Amino acid sequence: MLTITHLLVGAASVGLGLQTTNPVPILIGTIASLLPDIDISTSPAGRCLPFISRPLESRFSHRSATHSLVASFTLAIITYGLWFYFQSIPLPFVHAFNIGYFAGWFLDVFTKSGVEMFYPLGVRCVCPGNRNLRIATGSPAEYWLITFVVALALWTFQLNNTGGLVQNFNALIAAPSGVVELFNRHGGNQLVYADYVGVWSGNRAPVTAESPVIGTNGEGFLVVKDGAVVKVGNEADSTIIVNRITGRVGENAITTTTTVFLDDEGTDQLKQFIRPFAFLSGSLTIDSPQDLRLEQSAFAFAPIRNAGGFLVLDHAPIESAIAVLSDQFMTGSVTVKSIEVRGK
Repeated sequence: MLTITHLLVGAASVGLGLQTTNPVPILIGTIASLLPDIDISTSPAGRCLPFISRPLESRFSHRSATHSLVASFTLAIITYGLWFYFQSIPLPFVHAFNIGYFAGWFLDVFTKSGVEMFYPLGVRCVCPGNRNLRIATGSPAEYWLITFVVALALWTFQLNNTGGLVQNFNALIAAPSGVVELFNRHGGNQLVYADYVGVWSGNRAPVTAESPVIGTNGEGFLVVKDGAVVKVGNEADSTIIVNRITGRVGENAITTTTTVFLDDEGTDQLKQFIRPFAFLSGSLTIDSPQDLRLEQSAFAFAPIRNAGGFLVLDHAPIESAIAVLSDQFMTGSVTVKSIEVRGK
């Protein structure tokens, strides 16, 4: 195979395997795809590393030991061992190296001579069985392969740029898990919107809306709709049961979380966090739970609820929570999640 073929296959394999557009792991996988040919001194890897290539060339035949499962397994033990020992090596880089190396030698299975995949057994593995259909270096068949791999690499880049294979599949079948995946990937620095069609669980009235996602809950997620926090999904406790849902990434937004400890205090300590997109989560012990007036509605997720003497908050809008707790003294801790939209 030509060098360019190995490079393209290595890049496409890492992009598809890791679902990434990060150029660093793709470059690592691309370079690693050339390393199996270090068993011959005239190859690009052999010319760059002659002190390794020449001993290998004198000891092993071309496309034998370095083009085998033993080689991939050995390198995996070494590279993952180094990652485990040092911890400073990014794990995707290790994945990329091993994917690229494997893709580099496995590609040669489709050549005229094949590879000794199960080295030290001397059996050559080749595909397909018809010798006339195997790819010769520099042949028209290889250039057709290059065209296909380029198309695959471009498709992979576009796919990864829109969230990856899993997210695109979930979007295709309009599953809530697709929006959850989108939120988990981008929710830290961008606002994520859910566009959904479904029914209210309370009365089965139809609903079609697009709302900003503020958090996940079980297999569903929480959105702000008409100023209230509701749960969207297909679980039994969902406020809106969805039939179809897609997600999109919107404005830049910074999400910050702050833990506030309360020790028989009122709500004054929480007032400094009041802003449009601020929510409280946690568990509190209050002095007079019997005085609480919690509104339970079939058309809104219950972000504040009394659970056996404890007050449980789950993404409760901060102003609503302060209004409910204004006459109470509380013990416990809450997490304040603040989402600050930075504009288009």
